Amino acid sequence: MRTTGTVRRSIGIVVVIAVGGGLLGACGTAKKNPPATSTTISHHVVLTDCKAALLGVTASFGGTAAGVGYYRVLATNHAGVSCTLDGFATLRFFAPTAGGGAGSLTPVAMTVQHAGTSPKTLTIKAGAVGEFVLSYSDEPVNGTGCSTIASVEVTLPHQSSSIPVAISFSPCGGVITEQPFAYPGTQNP
Repeated sequence: MRTTGTVRRSIGIVVVIAVGGGLLGACGTAKKNPPATSTTISHHVVLTDCKAALLGVTASFGGTAAGVGYYRVLATNHAGVSCTLDGFATLRFFAPTAGGGAGSLTPVAMTVQHAGTSPKTLTIKAGAVGEFVLSYSDEPVNGTGCSTIASVEVTLPHQSSSIPVAISFSPCGGVITEQPFAYPGTQNP
């Protein structure tokens, strides 16, 4: 009987070890952390065309040389977000009022020729500037006299609202050359 007691104890110990080992093994097979992955979050910013109401437009006389004068027309983004400008502005020129000031409703017929580099889309950040250059003859051309301009209406590409800009010059020959919008200082008149 003694042998039987020892066998029973041995079987009991083996069962306890087996059950305990199974429990420990189960603890060892707990869920593991998933493998590390890389997540890329991209933000797509949709830029819109610059609107007339959000830009301040001014004209700055650039000078004259060899019978050609030019102005830099600057468009400053006053919006809190970036916007885009591309292409050429549409221009309408006006004569001075009877008192000699700007803002007359008397249009001056001018032919606007596009020149310069091919238009590119510019991203104008908040507070930044885009510009285009206007050049003109300041000497009579082929018998055609000179006109007196006191203001220009600038309509931005892809927009219908215009921005009046005070400007004072006398282009001759009825032709003005306009370059497309570009970053300041990148165009030569």
